Amino acid sequence: MNKTKKYLIITAIIFSFVDIGWQIYNIVQYFLTAPQHRSPVFYVILDFLTIATSLAVAVLLILAIWKNGTLFRYRYGYYMTALMLSIVINLFSVTSILLIITMFISDWVWEKPKEEKEEKVVEVKQSREEKIANLRLQLEKGEITQEEFDQKLLEIL
Repeated sequence: MNKTKKYLIITAIIFSFVDIGWQIYNIVQYFLTAPQHRSPVFYVILDFLTIATSLAVAVLLILAIWKNGTLFRYRYGYYMTALMLSIVINLFSVTSILLIITMFISDWVWEKPKEEKEEKVVEVKQSREEKIANLRLQLEKGEITQEEFDQKLLEIL
């Protein structure tokens, strides 16, 4: 997983928890306010729904980037579900905006596998060994002298 995308998703998780804290604050304020000055009960119910949705978003995002994001492509549905829930509950929240931004960042990391790197080293060693074998054959046949053999051997090594 791309590091930038992973860090933006982690930031979205943090802001989702901040949103949960804000909704809890709103509910506490509702009950601390005098009954004649309270807002309609609808807003308290909406706050409870927002808490549940924000918690679901955070859990789904955590599951999406579990194990350092190695399973992200297999768990892409968790990420998209969290994105949709976040947009439905509040399009202009920081969590929604960060998740929308992450949609446009590639999650592929381009690096060469370790196997290819090791193969190149083996190929270089084989070619050196072949050159040394050829030099020995030339020395045995008398095509080059011992001094020439030593010089070319130093160049190869």
